[in-house]
Amino acid sequence: MARHRFPGTRRAPSAPYEQQSEQGDHTRGARSAPHHSTILVAVAMAAVIAVIGSMLSVAGALGPPAEKDVNLASRDLADLPTPELPVPELLPPEPEPEPTTEAPPPTSEAPPEDDAEKKQDGQEGDGLGAAVARAARFPAEIIDPSKWYLTLPTGSEGHPDTIDTKDLATYTSKWFQLNDAKDGVVFTANAGGATTENSHYPRSELREMIGGENAGWDGNSGTHTMELEEAITKTPATKPDVISAQIHGGDDDVMQIHLSGSRLTVKYADGDKDVVLDPAYKLGERFRVKIQSAGGEVKVWFNGALRATLPINGSGNYFKAGAYVNSNPSKGADASDVGQVVIYGLKITHS
Repeated sequence: MARHRFPGTRRAPSAPYEQQSEQGDHTRGARSAPHHSTILVAVAMAAVIAVIGSMLSVAGALGPPAEKDVNLASRDLADLPTPELPVPELLPPEPEPEPTTEAPPPTSEAPPEDDAEKKQDGQEGDGLGAAVARAARFPAEIIDPSKWYLTLPTGSEGHPDTIDTKDLATYTSKWFQLNDAKDGVVFTANAGGATTENSHYPRSELREMIGGENAGWDGNSGTHTMELEEAITKTPATKPDVISAQIHGGDDDVMQIHLSGSRLTVKYADGDKDVVLDPAYKLGERFRVKIQSAGGEVKVWFNGALRATLPINGSGNYFKAGAYVNSNPSKGADASDVGQVVIYGLKITHS
């Protein structure tokens, strides 16, 4: 079927679309759309970066705030300060002491006498004196002064000096003093010292008291016990005899702990009989002795073992302890020569 064309209806070719800007320039519409989209995307990305940067700065991820405004969407990000972490200070190691093989200089000098006594007196033990405080200032802090009075080797012949119970608590002298370790009482008597009326020998010795009066108990009634821890540390060079403990009766001794030379014994029957405790005693050795009078007999324990049962008794008895030196110038001893006993513990009971 043939198409009919009416005259005058033929269209002229369409001119390209043109848009006039406000300045009067003509731009082609087909090329303007892509250019505008690119600009919008760039602006959006910059906004996103700015938001993310602000969030990171608030959270502290970028360190402390900058001192000046920074455009996080620009290359100024490279100028942000890098936070510095504190570096712990390392102490230098302490230098190790240099090893040495140098020995102390040799010496051929003997230790002074006081040092030797300190070693003897300061030996450790688990006896009666072990629990005593070592800060003692007076002998009476180790020995109960309420149960004794003290006879000294000073004074005049037949009338030696004595220290009463009430004064004994704070008394100390070279005859009655603490040892260097302050755990024992040192009794010292010189061979030429003053003696009592009924003796020829000097002493630094305690005499038992009961209730402020001279003790005097009956060996046939009750139980009477004295326990000591002691050491005999010196004897006179001539006639080296020292008595360290005893029971004395009304007129004479009942029994004694007696060192003669190196022979330590229990003597009784006015010295005519004895029981050996240690046949080879060495000066300074500590020992424990327990003396008990009951039922008309006296028992003696030495270092915990029963060593003697003596069939002796009597009335008017009392305990004594210290250094009773059985030597004097008439026996050939030098007047300044001494006997010495250290008592670390002393206890008396009556029942």
